[in-house]
Amino acid sequence: MCTLLNATGARYLVAGAYAMILNSIIRATEDVDILIEDSPDNFRRVIEGLSQLADGAARELTPQDFVENVVVKIADEIEVDVSTRAWTVSYAEAIGNAQTVIIEGVQIPYLSLPDLIRSKQTYRDQDKADVERLRRLLS
Repeated sequence: MCTLLNATGARYLVAGAYAMILNSIIRATEDVDILIEDSPDNFRRVIEGLSQLADGAARELTPQDFVENVVVKIADEIEVDVSTRAWTVSYAEAIGNAQTVIIEGVQIPYLSLPDLIRSKQTYRDQDKADVERLRRLLS
């Protein structure tokens, strides 16, 4: 997925459970959450990249879908949840603190620990447990 997004020049950060994993906390998940820059040009890049997944599910999307929905769920060979906000965190706020790792030659940008904590300060019990685990990393 990151290879495809990188090839289109999409501006995104891995968020959610995979960002936790990239911040050294093992967390089971079935989907990949990405936080994207809120711009029509970037929406098109994200659609172009994710349309290349096996089932091409993202081909049905339009940039307006990202404007009208808090989360756009793309159920393809992998499930990708795309949003312009991760709770209270926007891409514009998070990009300056973003971390990057290269895995098998693929550059993967992801939320920094402080931004990941902010993105998980929700009402959900799982997010509360995640925040507790993430804060221990700061200590």
